Amino acid sequence: MPGETDLHKRLKKEACRWLFRMGYRCIAAEVRLAPLGIIDAVGTGEFRPYHNYLAVPRQLTQVCFIECKATRADFLRDLSNDGQLEFCLMQRGARCRRNGRASRRPPAAVGLGKFDACIMRPLANLHYVLAPAGIIQKRDLPPRWGLLSFGQAGVSLVVKPLWQEAAQTTYVEAAIARTLTGDIFRADDRAIASVNRELFAQQVTLAQKIRSIRPRAIFAPRGDEPGFSGPPPSLPSR
Repeated sequence: MPGETDLHKRLKKEACRWLFRMGYRCIAAEVRLAPLGIIDAVGTGEFRPYHNYLAVPRQLTQVCFIECKATRADFLRDLSNDGQLEFCLMQRGARCRRNGRASRRPPAAVGLGKFDACIMRPLANLHYVLAPAGIIQKRDLPPRWGLLSFGQAGVSLVVKPLWQEAAQTTYVEAAIARTLTGDIFRADDRAIASVNRELFAQQVTLAQKIRSIRPRAIFAPRGDEPGFSGPPPSLPSR
């Protein structure tokens, strides 16, 4: 993404590696999911009985979101305003009591940050924040979110998230497929751009070498210089 730091890119790569190690097999970075926006790392997978997050005796589908935060300021930007989550929950409760049942349409989430919006409009079962060690504490986490820490030993689990039953696996996997397809189409453009950058760098280097060459004037030897044997012989006249 434009303006992205190298640390944030590294965190996204580590998040995808961690998802693969945990058993997720449909994985992508920077997945666009309306209405939440772009999620840094997303993974889905089928987990065997007793080998899933809930340790239940049946096969379980899991959807996991990971938000990567390179700085504390970046983390604070995605937090909601004070009391906004409670207000949205009150609105949803009032709507359910009025209609007698839960509405399929997601509730309004005006003023909610990304963390609380993921809870109010559930698309995944598990939500993690991945940040360098020491930047985020357990008390700073939004409700139901877990914490992953990145240090010299790699990614480690600090706080386990709470399971969220409502998830939309088909929708998330379709978004992952769109993201990976777009990456394939953009791969050729990135390769051509890389070749063009290399050619331009070679041209700059060659131009610098040419500019560094100083012209040298070569003069005919004078009469008092050694090796001079006089003027060249004249041609015979007819």
